[in-house]
Amino acid sequence: MADSKINNTSGRLIVSYADDGDYGLIHDAYYGIGRFSAGRGLIMHPRESLENYENRQKLAYYWNYTGPIINAMVDPIFKDDIKRDYRGTELFQAFMSDCDRAGMTFQDFCKSAALIAKMYGAAYIIVDNSDTMEDNLSGAVANRQLPFLKVISPVQIKDWEIDDYGRITMLQYDERIRTGAHSEVYKTCTWTDDGWQIQGLDGKQYEGENPLGHVPVVQWLARNTDKKIIKPPSEYISVAQTNFFLYQMCSWHTQILRDQAFSILTIPDPGGNEVTIGTSNILAYPPESTHTPTFISPNSDPANMLTDHMDRCVKEMFRMSGLESVLGSSNTDNKSGVSKEWDFEKTNKRIADFSTRCETADEQIIRLYEEWSGESLDYQCEYPRDFKINDVSDALTDAQEALDLGFDSLSYKQEVLKKVLAAYLPNLPDETYDAILKEMKTAAERAIQDATYGVEDEADENGGGSEGLPADNKRPVGFGADSETGGE
Repeated sequence: MADSKINNTSGRLIVSYADDGDYGLIHDAYYGIGRFSAGRGLIMHPRESLENYENRQKLAYYWNYTGPIINAMVDPIFKDDIKRDYRGTELFQAFMSDCDRAGMTFQDFCKSAALIAKMYGAAYIIVDNSDTMEDNLSGAVANRQLPFLKVISPVQIKDWEIDDYGRITMLQYDERIRTGAHSEVYKTCTWTDDGWQIQGLDGKQYEGENPLGHVPVVQWLARNTDKKIIKPPSEYISVAQTNFFLYQMCSWHTQILRDQAFSILTIPDPGGNEVTIGTSNILAYPPESTHTPTFISPNSDPANMLTDHMDRCVKEMFRMSGLESVLGSSNTDNKSGVSKEWDFEKTNKRIADFSTRCETADEQIIRLYEEWSGESLDYQCEYPRDFKINDVSDALTDAQEALDLGFDSLSYKQEVLKKVLAAYLPNLPDETYDAILKEMKTAAERAIQDATYGVEDEADENGGGSEGLPADNKRPVGFGADSETGGE
């Protein structure tokens, strides 16, 4: 609560991964830095000279599969803006547009937090509040005197306490923020049910009471993990380990290709000093031999063996991640249609499971915001559950078939319309989306009224009844909404 007292300058968060084991490997593998940069993580061969090892380091390169694999489990969830329904206030709108005091929207913050949770197995969202409050709303909004968010990765956590139910009663974590090229702020923050404490490098300590009566933290888990495990293992550690081994093989493969790219000429030993004898240019053999001059090169079998094993490692990384059907890492051409569909269903279920956890964490964050601000927002959010690639023509065809079933229900037609809009106009602004639902409700109610009283001409002038999709624009008509805002 007292961040402003010890340099609240926004900057780049730094996390040290020197001795953090698996977390450091995941971090480096995702970003392609640290041990994966400039050959730092290459292991020297027992029969290798130091000079050759240094040359291998200079030629090292990294095939980053860890990053795309993790992104493939997060990006589909946030492909479109999350549907959020709430009673907006000026204070909450300011929070949604800048929830971390650094200009990040709540939508972007949730995606960033979800990525950290997926990488490390969990993320912890601290919902903090300003240490000083303005007397009026406009002053609070102008001076950012409102709740704000921080995302904490497991590697930053130093200590914690939990009760018998798994509720966090104490959380201590480190923050290092780069405020300049050669300067940073380092502090240790501690939250308990009763208060908070901040210890800085300057030796000064700040503390205060926690009016909420509980630690304002949301545990954002990546999978079905026991909540009492504060530092859960990442589900991608096997992928990162495999990527690290692939990094080694790429270097060995490059070494072999470099040695085989220039064949060595073999000729009879001419004697004298006419040529420089050496394995780097000419290999001489006794002149009395009957061999003719020729070029020779090392056996290509080791390179072929490495190539095959590298391909296998790539396939295994995608298989372990459940992404065979999405990224085509396996030999999907030989699979039947049913087999491919089953593979994608497994991928879809895996992403949907994480999407559900994201939705829960999202709502818990806003509950803590309400506690700090005293506002009642009636907040609800809806994260996607289906991540199939929508085909617009198929979606419209399915919608027409759904309407042809003849269910005389406005709510039913409204849900069909929502499916059509999601496929045909996925990025429709909220106000336009609500307006369409309202207009379709009005048209549907008028069609029912006209059918009841036998007035058909007016219905025709307003776009027809509720039969289905008109031929000119292939959009369903006659849909209804159960409220002025489309029932969201």
